[in-house]
Amino acid sequence: MRVPVTIVLLSCALLNNCSLEQRLDTVAANIHRQFEEADSWDKLPLRVISWEQAIAMVMRCNASVKDAQSMIEEAERESLSVYTEMIPGLSYYGYFTKSIEQLSNNVSANDLSSNINVTFSIPTLSQVPYRVYAAKARTYAAIKAKEGKERELIAQVYALVRNRELDLKLRDLSQTNPDLTEQDKLLANKNDITADAAHWQKMSELLGDYSARWQILPSSAPKISWGKYEPRMNKLDDLVVCMYALRLEQARLSQYQTALRYFPTINTSLYSPSLFSSSGGTYQGTFLSGEDTRLNLSLSYSLDTQLSNWNSYKRGKAQYEKSQREVAAGIIEHKNKLATLKASVREYNNWRSYMEKRIDYLRHQPAATAEELIARDRSIYDMKKELINQEKAAVESEAAMVLEYGLIR
Repeated sequence: MRVPVTIVLLSCALLNNCSLEQRLDTVAANIHRQFEEADSWDKLPLRVISWEQAIAMVMRCNASVKDAQSMIEEAERESLSVYTEMIPGLSYYGYFTKSIEQLSNNVSANDLSSNINVTFSIPTLSQVPYRVYAAKARTYAAIKAKEGKERELIAQVYALVRNRELDLKLRDLSQTNPDLTEQDKLLANKNDITADAAHWQKMSELLGDYSARWQILPSSAPKISWGKYEPRMNKLDDLVVCMYALRLEQARLSQYQTALRYFPTINTSLYSPSLFSSSGGTYQGTFLSGEDTRLNLSLSYSLDTQLSNWNSYKRGKAQYEKSQREVAAGIIEHKNKLATLKASVREYNNWRSYMEKRIDYLRHQPAATAEELIARDRSIYDMKKELINQEKAAVESEAAMVLEYGLIR
């Protein structure tokens, strides 16, 4: 009975503690300590970084990017497993037996036996080309998915920086409001604190780092040039086209996998029951010989009398046709979205040009009375505020272009 006790003690040592409650209490205490030591966001140090440094942090620390990289690595491991499954496997088996009455005697070779076996198998031959192709397709899709996620995050960082810049402009502009009251100032200050906290939360999430109040230097942020994007909007971006193509290929592979069930199943395996054997002190050594080793070949074919394969094939075909229709509809929607985006940006630029000229005109108009001066200043203030608000709305269009075609400087 000593052996089981030893195993139990060893298991407890590996787990570091036999009590689940004690282990959870230790982990909970660590979580409480981390909470107590964490500073509130407004007590964190302010750190100013450039746009390039911010994007580098996103690619290195953002949780979504790490998840996408993990998907690539997992797909690569699955691709490799198609080949590693053909590597011969080795297994060891040991056995101890002794009568209860003789447990007090010393253990001898007669009480022990062991075997080392080798197995080798080749998957169904008709499935190998499909598995290789499908594994490569999964890896490629994971790589493109990561590229899409990185582009999405860059667009989000861009929108966050631009909106922050415009929010600060609105704060400065609000101080020049001729109708500003003390109550308005108190309310604005409260809203500013809430907005600052939300900005820090979003920026830290994107950068993957909550240790500071991150601020991206506005002068280092890229400036969107509409003239560089407009020519590209006449066609789909290569990454968008690739994602559509991968969607269709995924549906086609599902249909193809079902069709393979109509092929005969061919399996090949090599088995050696005693590559090495030692038993009870009577014999031991290597026994890998032509007589001892078996090469197994099997061929099987089943008629689809219940039409299960046929039904699966028809479902796969219907799904592929559905994917084709959805992709075709998505392409049309994409084209309409780009046309709408192009038109809205043009309208915004024309409107902005008019408003800037109007403000400049009013600023140089003389006022005959104090009332006219106050009315002119109020009109200029309202127009400036509207300019900033509309520019904030235009940031959404700019971010959409970055998401669609990547960042073009």
